[in-house]
Amino acid sequence: MPPARPPPRSDTSVLQELERHQRRREQGIPKLTVLAGPPGSAMSLWRRWLDSRHQSSCVSLASNEAEVVRDWLETLSRTRNLQADAADFVGTAAGLAPGELSSRLTGKTVHERDFLLQELFPAITGEDLSAVCRWLLQPPQVTHKSGLPGAVLEACDGDPLRALVAVHALIPASTAPALLLSGFGPAWLTSAARVATRMCDAVPPLVAALHTERNTLDTYLRGSESQALALVREGLLELEAPSPEELRQRLEKLGVQATEALSESLARLAADGVSEEVLAHYGSAALELEASAHEPEAADRARSSAERFLRSLLDSLPATQGLFALNERAGFRINNRPVEVDFLSRRLRVAIEVDGYYHFQDPDAYRRDRRKDLALQRHGYLVLRFLATDVVARLEEIRDTILEVVSLRREDPGGPPPHREDVDGGA
Repeated sequence: MPPARPPPRSDTSVLQELERHQRRREQGIPKLTVLAGPPGSAMSLWRRWLDSRHQSSCVSLASNEAEVVRDWLETLSRTRNLQADAADFVGTAAGLAPGELSSRLTGKTVHERDFLLQELFPAITGEDLSAVCRWLLQPPQVTHKSGLPGAVLEACDGDPLRALVAVHALIPASTAPALLLSGFGPAWLTSAARVATRMCDAVPPLVAALHTERNTLDTYLRGSESQALALVREGLLELEAPSPEELRQRLEKLGVQATEALSESLARLAADGVSEEVLAHYGSAALELEASAHEPEAADRARSSAERFLRSLLDSLPATQGLFALNERAGFRINNRPVEVDFLSRRLRVAIEVDGYYHFQDPDAYRRDRRKDLALQRHGYLVLRFLATDVVARLEEIRDTILEVVSLRREDPGGPPPHREDVDGGA
């Protein structure tokens, strides 16, 4: 029988514990943080702590070692110039000043670069680190079919942990993305805990955390003793979750009156553990929709507030965090006008539109939307359209639809994005 679990912690207590976990990492002791509770609470606290450290975050839904490391490398490549990091690392090892090797390589031919690097690489210790630096310092025109993560893994003979160790050694530990693994179910947690343990052992300074639901964690803690189970138990932080009644009272303080009609949506928000910011956006959308019921001409104003709320909600959930850009151009035109989408995920090829009350009252607008949908579909996008009123009143249905589509598209992202701005006709 597993030991009794600790009671839920306040936000302040969780942030203090995250600092304590970090001190252990800085002492060279592998430390895995485990956030048990609603996904919104986990994301909010994790990001608040990282923001205080000015550290970026990588959220991965994978539980396979290669996929997790690939996600981490992709995040790192978006936040740092790894070519410059490799040049400084090689140059410093050879006694050059920071930035000097990058300057020497600028404008050199492939042969000249190879000759210069051959003189410097003997100063590097570590076969994997040397191989990764060699690839990163190739001429800019040299590309790899699977991008930087694939090239780094290949340089380390396909071994994810070796790639992680090599790349982490290139950069200051404080600049490496923190890793949050998030998922559901005992099978996912068993695999993810094992992967996270191996990563923390290989790179003790790595800031890593797991997030899962309490029920999933209960099942896992009853398993056989292992190093992963010991790390999970040691790093466990139980998160507080608001009740629907608490959220209803907060909304009423914001001026929202028809809270009883929103009971199902509030239950969903409570289960997700939404932050005060997300709830405030929800309250704004609800208030404007209440106003539109009495002032029809105000209905379209609700659209923007509904969009703001949906954006904050999607950004608060691990499964959709960072996936969608708001009011993003799709990269092609209709009748020589750029196509803009309310929520666009280029990575997963998903387009979400939020339509106001009068959206379907104008025949020309309706026709334009159908042409827009067809054009997006031709470019490989799966298009979802929701009413702004439903974003407030039927939140759970919309949330679950988006999460289902995101899950499907992660398995099959659709066609590749266009490499130039294509032009579609008016039909």
